[in-house]
Amino acid sequence: MARKIASRIKVSGTLFAVSPIHVGGMNGSPEVDLALAMNGEGQYYIPGTSFAGALRSWMQISGNGNVNNLWGCSEENGRGGHASFVIVEDAPIQGAVVEVRDGVGIDRCWGTAAEQMKYDRAILPKGSKIPLDITLEIASKEDDSAKDKALFAHLIKALENGEIHLGAAKTRGLGRVKLHYTSVREYNLCSHKGMLELLRGDAVKITVDSLLTSNQTPCQNPRLIFEIHWEPQGSIMVKSEGDGIAVDILPLVSAVDNSLTFVLPGSSIKGALRTQAERIVRTVFPLLTAEEQELNKRFIEQLEVPLVRDLFGATAKTEKKTQLGKIGSLFVDDCYANLPISPTAWRNIEAATNEQNLREALNNANLQNTQQAFHVAIDRWTGGAADGFLYSNLEPMGVTWQPIRLTLALNRLKEHQLAGISLLLLVLRDLADGRIPLGYGTNRGMGSIKVKSVVINGLHLDDSLAALATATLPNGSLSELSRELLDQLNSAWIEWINNSGTEGI
Repeated sequence: MARKIASRIKVSGTLFAVSPIHVGGMNGSPEVDLALAMNGEGQYYIPGTSFAGALRSWMQISGNGNVNNLWGCSEENGRGGHASFVIVEDAPIQGAVVEVRDGVGIDRCWGTAAEQMKYDRAILPKGSKIPLDITLEIASKEDDSAKDKALFAHLIKALENGEIHLGAAKTRGLGRVKLHYTSVREYNLCSHKGMLELLRGDAVKITVDSLLTSNQTPCQNPRLIFEIHWEPQGSIMVKSEGDGIAVDILPLVSAVDNSLTFVLPGSSIKGALRTQAERIVRTVFPLLTAEEQELNKRFIEQLEVPLVRDLFGATAKTEKKTQLGKIGSLFVDDCYANLPISPTAWRNIEAATNEQNLREALNNANLQNTQQAFHVAIDRWTGGAADGFLYSNLEPMGVTWQPIRLTLALNRLKEHQLAGISLLLLVLRDLADGRIPLGYGTNRGMGSIKVKSVVINGLHLDDSLAALATATLPNGSLSELSRELLDQLNSAWIEWINNSGTEGI
């Protein structure tokens, strides 16, 4: 029996990619391991299923309202299921420009790429525009309609505020979007006039705020946002997948609006922070026996570190079909340089055939301080240059960067909330103390940074974390936090060590 629908509310707009996006599809290209989704017309697109999954997940995490009532459920225990009242359309992307980024897992014993953990991923760059068409069907029951409208409105507000991520690698710099140019229309299906308006596409325009009710509590996801203001102490870069002609190793660049610029991917920053977090927890606990510390230890098992899993996420164990992966609580955005480079200028750098041409191309791209550095491996027998091991890389110098942005979703930490905050603050302390280099060539003098300040903003926090609602840490010093908060976090950290630290090992 068909369900009775009284009205429809349709929201149309454009999602702007605040960070690059990857929504995967069938891999029909030998050039990339993780390809983008493509529809039957050969267009890159975001499937409605990806939209719906991200939106439903956000509402479920917020803990507000019965998600199944709005998004549908299957039949269970003799109770009938129903289809979703929210309809999300596929979104073809016109004029999509695709970039390819490398990904690699680092073996904790060797410090090099883990076996079978090297891959590359196609992404839509920052600034991509994605059309959004989402419809809420309102059932006949008046009591439920006001609640459903309010939940739907909170969902649209979250998109406008950039709180929802799409696609894969959401905690590693990808998938953050923001809704602009919103058009909201309501179609009344219970009258002749309303049906004609639906057919003509000429319904009444309303606002998102008009869907809210005074007795409906907003969806609130408590979170901490960290902005790390920093400057490089020398050269800093992440290696690009492609090579140049005159220079072997190029820094990774990514599109921003109509220009290119250097970028530290969120995956690279998160990997460096996670490694330090693991080092801290492994110092506190003797997690690995002598046998487990063998160099052939499986990479996935190396990531099984308590609390770090909650903060940074965990992969699924393929040999245990019942164990699923777990998304982390810490979201790390890509970090871009404050230096626009025209695509033509960058192509000239890549195509330069000798040092003179390269220098001219760098000067034309406003990269006067960037230099070509030569490296060579020394043969241990002859003391001379090893055969075939002379190479050069381009080292960006004198470049300023945007702040590193971290978002900690407190709901995902659950009972380990205070311990997770403590561990993250310890990692940030080590970053400020110069113990965590970033990017490529960190064991060859590159990647050193100086933290100028850490700005913390908290949203929807409870009273116990009120001191983190607004805080600034000059030079990243934790001593600027209140003594009461530090004592509280220290007690939670010690309690976790004593009582919960070995759970799940």
